[in-house]
Amino acid sequence: MWAKLFKTSTRSVEPRATFAEEISDRDGHVCRYLTDGVNLYRFMGSMVSRAGEMVGIENCRSLDIMLVPAEELHRRRVRPVSLAGID
Repeated sequence: MWAKLFKTSTRSVEPRATFAEEISDRDGHVCRYLTDGVNLYRFMGSMVSRAGEMVGIENCRSLDIMLVPAEELHRRRVRPVSLAGID
């Protein structure tokens, strides 16, 4: 009975990259600033929970901090940007 309850899939699945890994440059440094073409956000961090990956971002204009599902950021086509002179 326990075997049926806790049976795991034998299918091999590649682990998906986290949002932080997706916005990293080739040297592995995480880009701290993101844009959707209209707004500028600062990446605060991410965490993975049962609900999926959640990403903390700060709106650079209003300074509001939001916890947003990574899937929503993908749907909104948020992409990393680099600002000259800011590290």
